[in-house]
Amino acid sequence: MRLFIGIPLPEEYQQGLARLRDRLGSCVRSKLGWTRQGNWHMTLKFLGEVDEELARDVGQAMAGLSLTPFTLQAAGAGFFPNLRKPRVFWVGLARGGEECAQWAAMVEDAMEPLGFAREERDFRPHLTLARIKEARRDDWAALARDAERVEWPVVRVEGLVLWRSKLGPGGPAYEALCQVKAS
Repeated sequence: MRLFIGIPLPEEYQQGLARLRDRLGSCVRSKLGWTRQGNWHMTLKFLGEVDEELARDVGQAMAGLSLTPFTLQAAGAGFFPNLRKPRVFWVGLARGGEECAQWAAMVEDAMEPLGFAREERDFRPHLTLARIKEARRDDWAALARDAERVEWPVVRVEGLVLWRSKLGPGGPAYEALCQVKAS
């Protein structure tokens, strides 16, 4: 099973993503793979291919996390690695970035004893809007400025999800295997 751990985003964010995709998608010449509505989340740790027994262990380790609810609000936009070579189009956070980083660190600590390597790069909280599959001549800075105009609602983050990702011709389909609530 291909697994990852992340924070689910509420329906207001899913709908906002769809509106943004519809508005910006027609302005871009490049080929973008937009995150599908309903699939939008914040990844805290990608686990990769995992067997069923280890997936159960992951769920048990997640259940032992001491999570505190917090508020999150998206704001800003940009590209990884940069504007000159855009590969990922993302939205940043105005609120909740520090808490997301804390949760990601807790997940890293819980997964390491199960044999999952620690991330080499620092955690940078972001919400992936799209992956740039084929970059053409687009005004990436203008695209980011347009995405920055969206006023995202403040939402309460109350837990984590262990998702299974099934890759298919229409993009990935996600199935929640385990949910852990903050207290």
